[in-house]
Amino acid sequence: MRDTMEIEAPDGSRMGLIRKALITPLRERFEVEVPGRPELKVRGSILDHEYEVKREGDKVAEVSKKWLRMRDTYGIEVAPGEDTVLFLAIAVALDAMQHDDDAEPE
Repeated sequence: MRDTMEIEAPDGSRMGLIRKALITPLRERFEVEVPGRPELKVRGSILDHEYEVKREGDKVAEVSKKWLRMRDTYGIEVAPGEDTVLFLAIAVALDAMQHDDDAEPE
């Protein structure tokens, strides 16, 4: 599994940098540096798609499979006024980071 992943905007600028903070048996912790904004903290089960993203203790996004019944599907709820594209990118990046070991060697 990768320890960091950069999220780039369409113009090539950095939208965020995800860092793995700590691995525990059932929960993982990630921090996301966002230029010009306070750091985001991701807590929960990334593998199970059940986690929250907080900024300064306030929940700004939540990822969950419990809202949907389709297999391999999960929902992302983003707080009003937040950058939806950033949180979609964070969810995709975390998914890719988590499943990096599943990739076929090239």
